[in-house]
Amino acid sequence: VVNRVAAGEVIHRPASALKEMLENSLDAGATAITVTVRDGGNKLLQVTDDGCGIRVGDLPILCERHTTSKLTNFEDLGAMTTFGFRGEALASMSFVANLTVTTMTKDAPHATRASYADGVLTQEGTMPTSGVPGTTITVENLFYNVPTRKRALRSPSEEFGKVLEVTQRYAASRTDVSFVVRKLGDPRPA
Repeated sequence: VVNRVAAGEVIHRPASALKEMLENSLDAGATAITVTVRDGGNKLLQVTDDGCGIRVGDLPILCERHTTSKLTNFEDLGAMTTFGFRGEALASMSFVANLTVTTMTKDAPHATRASYADGVLTQEGTMPTSGVPGTTITVENLFYNVPTRKRALRSPSEEFGKVLEVTQRYAASRTDVSFVVRKLGDPRPA
């Protein structure tokens, strides 16, 4: 319960989750980022990038709170040039959503997929899969286990508007990076 409440302090809505995911992609050196959204980000929020990827050895601790690969010692804080380093965003998402990561470093023979729940790898662990260098983070069913937070969300169209705002802010400030937003819709009845 405590971790779910704490997650709500970091992740308020799909757009705040997206902000964290975009910053991770930019920190990874991505030059192309694709955001895919369904139901305003409530059902699906996915970010795919062509960044450096995540080392397979880092996947078991990827969603643990206060874990980061950006610091190895205290002195690294003085030279920090990334958006974040506290290791809270992915952990928070894993406490309030279904989180899956597919990643591949440039020198890896294949991509690796990992799913997380409550800050840890699920029973399946990591699995080899096909892929291209970079990372895809998929957040599904945001706030499925926190009904009060879910009820506080706006309509899917309003949440999608906030997703667009966040993406536009990063796109305007990082003209060296390609940003694409895809909105998936439910099929309309005939």
